[in-house]
Amino acid sequence: MTSTADLMGSAPMLDQAIARMVEVLGEDSVLTQEQQVREFHDPYEGEGATEFQPSFVVQPSTVEEVQAVVRIAAEFGIRLWTSSMGRNFGYGGSAPVVNGSVVLNLRQMNRILEINEEAGYVLVEPGVRFFDLYNELRARGSKLMMSVPDLGWGNIIGNALEHGYGYTVNGDNAAAACGMEVVLASGEVVRTGQGAITDSPLWQRHKRGFGPSLDSLFMQSNFGIVTKMGLWLMPEPEIFTTGSVICHRDEDIAGLIDALRPLMLDGTVQGHPLIVSSPEPPDGRRFSPMDDTTGQSKKAKLSATLPPGRWDARVSFYGPSALVNAREEMLRAAVSHLPGVTVELRTYPGGVDPEQVHPLDLVPAGIPNMFLLDLMHKHFGESVGHIDFSPVIPFSGEAAARHDAMVQQILDEADLAAGSGWIANSRSLVGVCMVFFDVNDADEARAAREAVRKMSARAAEWGWAEYRAHPLLIEDVTSQFDFNNHALHRLYSRLKDALDPAGILSPGNHGIWPSALRP
Repeated sequence: MTSTADLMGSAPMLDQAIARMVEVLGEDSVLTQEQQVREFHDPYEGEGATEFQPSFVVQPSTVEEVQAVVRIAAEFGIRLWTSSMGRNFGYGGSAPVVNGSVVLNLRQMNRILEINEEAGYVLVEPGVRFFDLYNELRARGSKLMMSVPDLGWGNIIGNALEHGYGYTVNGDNAAAACGMEVVLASGEVVRTGQGAITDSPLWQRHKRGFGPSLDSLFMQSNFGIVTKMGLWLMPEPEIFTTGSVICHRDEDIAGLIDALRPLMLDGTVQGHPLIVSSPEPPDGRRFSPMDDTTGQSKKAKLSATLPPGRWDARVSFYGPSALVNAREEMLRAAVSHLPGVTVELRTYPGGVDPEQVHPLDLVPAGIPNMFLLDLMHKHFGESVGHIDFSPVIPFSGEAAARHDAMVQQILDEADLAAGSGWIANSRSLVGVCMVFFDVNDADEARAAREAVRKMSARAAEWGWAEYRAHPLLIEDVTSQFDFNNHALHRLYSRLKDALDPAGILSPGNHGIWPSALRP
């Protein structure tokens, strides 16, 4: 077990804290053995890592147990680091910013508390995965459609709290959240919005209450521990059409982005398109996803892992067939001027079985899956890791071209490959850049981390910052929000001082510290 003497005082005090945790949670829910704790490290940290090391793990099953853990931590001066499933591997998994923190893992709180078919919402606990909710909806014969990210093994609340994305109409998962239950550092429980009224029937139906709306305060922060959250789902459409707009030349990206922008702004294209950059391999695109790429170049492996074309924009339309068909026609007209453009679309009924859906269409169909990770392992090996670079940039062809050129230059200089592109909002693009490396190759892992540092610094020169980051980059990103002598993060610190002055809850998360612990 990692030493925590510098963090929590003497070993006897730590032993007392563990004993109290065992008394409250039971022995099976307090993980102290090295092989048990290993899962809650950065999964790609490699041998000999010394930063972002958890000490032990506690796994409460109820809100009352979360309250008890928080109070014990306060009594003994222990720092907690909250994680739900801890599956955001490109952002460090469950690895804490402060060495020796105790991971408060919430995956045992995994109940689906309500599915309201009429109002189109669910109420869940933090351990509910995308797979869990999808399976429950199907078992009930529900006519609600989920929004899911590229990998379905993560949890719904954690993804929303990290401003994560899916790709359907409600794909901005943070925006789809409605109503939270939160445990504060004092151990007190609060409910936001209409939930502040006892037994309110509107908690998951209306996002605001009376006075300031606080839900966003508990996203990407360390001001409390979210133990319940509502999420809006979309009604299952009559049909949906999804697929790709494919362009083949480096210079096509500006035209493609500029053609898609007005269609996003006026709602013709629905959900959140994913636009993928796939550089041309030196010897051309000779491999499909199921081919054996053993011994091939990194760019050849990458081209087999990613969708076809130099640029691939995944677009979707949902609803009655007449509206879907009209939207498709408008899309085809908008991109018809692009040289050599290919539009490949497929149409499905709203309640389609997963077995009938093309693998590339599973995510826009709201069906959780692991297809991307399976391809990464197939072509780059089981030891492939990645560290992610995720800046927000303007929705313009010029910005996208500049961003991609910068990323590809840094990757080429370091002899690295990355799955790169953007998730489209109506007015911005969110960068998605997974820099691959072999976890067992210390030099390549170091090069990947240095590459994302360079990307982050270059983007900052243009006024762009990441929307989420690996612990390695948190302070770098925090420093970029520098208006008026970093007034925003000084405000965060004042809020932290008011709610958690001892810094018990996830200190350093998103660069937020109480005054006493600020580096």
